[in-house]
Amino acid sequence: MSAAGKARRLLAVLLPGRPLDAVRRLWHRAQRLDPRRLHRRRIFRGLNRRAAAGEIVLRPGLRLAIDPRAREPFEWFCFRSPEMVAELDAFLARSADRHRFLDVGACHGLFSLAFAQGRPAAEALAVEPSPLAWEVLESNLRRNAGARVTAVQAAVGAAPGKLTMRYAWHHLEASPEAAGDPDAVEIALRTVDLLCKEREFRPDVVKIDVEGYELAVLRGARETLAGSRPLLFLEIHPARIAELGGSLGELSALLSELGYRVFDLAGAPVPPARLAAVDAVSRFLCQPRG
Repeated sequence: MSAAGKARRLLAVLLPGRPLDAVRRLWHRAQRLDPRRLHRRRIFRGLNRRAAAGEIVLRPGLRLAIDPRAREPFEWFCFRSPEMVAELDAFLARSADRHRFLDVGACHGLFSLAFAQGRPAAEALAVEPSPLAWEVLESNLRRNAGARVTAVQAAVGAAPGKLTMRYAWHHLEASPEAAGDPDAVEIALRTVDLLCKEREFRPDVVKIDVEGYELAVLRGARETLAGSRPLLFLEIHPARIAELGGSLGELSALLSELGYRVFDLAGAPVPPARLAAVDAVSRFLCQPRG
């Protein structure tokens, strides 16, 4: 079990009568005291000391104009979450020599813009289903018109069609309960293979962040992964994968079938048994064999 998982379980034991939202508040307060977070916050404040009100400096030399609604979400990748900071750092380091980025679950466009900003030869395809996130994404793209980022509003899965999804903050997530949610929305469902074929887009790096729908997205990306052999950044949501009827064992087997090996963000191999034991939202780097 991860350290974060152990800490959450301890909070639940110590505060058995508290509502879940109270436990979450206490958890986030505890996170603020993480020395890694405090260190990164000092760095972030130094980088942004002279930034304009409508700008954010993500890393040295990486400045974006942003919609105000994106500021706090982007800050999670700058200092608020050590895990998300590590994810963006690994992405920037490993994609620096790549040119075509497929961003599945782009949300407000941070990764797409970070990939393309200041790199005329780089191009990103940002795919996002949520109308709430899409509005902010479009605003961010308008503010950074020099970055070659094309946005597509669609959900991505194993086969084309329609998908009923429910909101979790600005994200949309597939869920067995979505059909009974009065705020659920029906979204056009595509596959990675169809999107890439239609746009003649051959990615050399892919990020998948789809709130538990990882298995379906990978099943609809077989041709792209086989043909382009891109580097793959994958965020997995174990509880949501299980809610949708899948398992981490299936995910591990599918990645192996697709010809990918799994590593943590520091580059250490992640064997199938370790991947199957993950119990919290986690981020991995998947590299094609050979």
